[in-house]
Amino acid sequence: MAVQIENGRVVQVRRESPARWAKALERSLSLGLEVFVAADTGERFVTSASQLDMLHRSDGDRCTCKAGLSGDPVCCHRAAVRFVEGRLAVESDTEPQPVACVRCNGSGVMPNDHRQRYDRCDGCNGTGVREDRRLHDVPLVQPSVVPVAA
Repeated sequence: MAVQIENGRVVQVRRESPARWAKALERSLSLGLEVFVAADTGERFVTSASQLDMLHRSDGDRCTCKAGLSGDPVCCHRAAVRFVEGRLAVESDTEPQPVACVRCNGSGVMPNDHRQRYDRCDGCNGTGVREDRRLHDVPLVQPSVVPVAA
């Protein structure tokens, strides 16, 4: 946070940084902010975190919330819009842990009672680990985008 002097008064100037954007995105996801799109204009509106009946207009760079109007370049509403647009990603320090195959319970083999032997599991191809079929770089939780009629 920088300090500026205007008309003899000390004014704190907030600057944007990757850490502030990550914190704002974390806050918007934890608050469950929703992003709506106006069908006719394509404008994006984000639910307010503090007022249940309020929507803030945001394009990811500007916002009508209190922080945006006071000149702060980072807010949770802009972070939500940037996330939906793909301009901001969720940072994760942990890799997803492998999950045991449901068909063979992680053993990699299935009993074959007809031939009285164990065969390779077709569900996991004998590895005992279920294949991760999620798209890469797609977070598990995404804010919903719902078109709004004018």
